[in-house]
Amino acid sequence: MSGAFSALREQVAEQLRQNGLNALAAMDCAPASRWREAAAAVALSGVACAPGGFRDYLGVRSDPATGREQELYGRQAEITLTLDIFAPRDGGGDACQRAAEIAVESLLCQGAAGLTALEVRTGRVEFLEKEGLYRQSVSCRCGAWLISRTGEEAGTFVDFEVKGKIT
Repeated sequence: MSGAFSALREQVAEQLRQNGLNALAAMDCAPASRWREAAAAVALSGVACAPGGFRDYLGVRSDPATGREQELYGRQAEITLTLDIFAPRDGGGDACQRAAEIAVESLLCQGAAGLTALEVRTGRVEFLEKEGLYRQSVSCRCGAWLISRTGEEAGTFVDFEVKGKIT
């Protein structure tokens, strides 16, 4: 496995950090209780695929490193990411809402690590009594292509990546 979805979660978390929001690529809420400001946990919550071409064949691309042609296979996909925004009790529900607004603005204006945001939704702020944290959920549905490349052996897939558009 190539870890393409894990890399996507990490890239979205980095994008959110660059926009001023503490973000990690998924966590449980126990460590968040030690933080003194809002933080987001980025998780993959859904993938829906459709055929990308005839039997998923997309065409041929020249490998820039070797100059050799590689066949591309892939599928058009919708990927749903879920961000759980946590804020400590003393930050209040407003801290969750402010952090969610940063996340929504980042996803709408920049996409999710290069993927086009088709829809962004926010949930209600809730207080998790047991953890002593406020939590608000943000979901982002994105358009993507799941691309595979074949190796030298016919039919052997050697790589997998998530792209916003085919290049």
